[in-house]
Amino acid sequence: MTATRFATGFQRILNKAGQKIKITYFNQTVGSVWDDDTTLTTSGTLWLSGIVLPIGTSSDDSILIQQGRLLNGDKKLYIHGSIALSTGSVMQVKFQVGSPIGSKYSLLSDGTINTNYAGTDIYKRVYIRLLTTGSIIGESGA
Repeated sequence: MTATRFATGFQRILNKAGQKIKITYFNQTVGSVWDDDTTLTTSGTLWLSGIVLPIGTSSDDSILIQQGRLLNGDKKLYIHGSIALSTGSVMQVKFQVGSPIGSKYSLLSDGTINTNYAGTDIYKRVYIRLLTTGSIIGESGA
């Protein structure tokens, strides 16, 4: 019961303080044995509320910056814990912050941290990087 209350409470925070986030899901297919070409096909979209913050506001961020895994322009996104961001190595995601038009971001590899209580995911902290080319190949490790 308490885990559900935490998840519901976090969703209320997102509804009040969050902004519109669009998640676009892509299925990845790799060419044949002779062809390493990768193709992405849009497999769905999801609109939700999320909170976007600059990095550097926690000790976790500082460690990742020192390790070179985060850059100064990267951001962290807080979303509800029930949102799926990967179903294995064949799915990638792209985030759009703002509605109806906004900046597009890719998910950084190893950039998702789940916070759970009693086996229930309450929220996800996701590290994202601004896409300047429009492509998620080579920039996302989801």
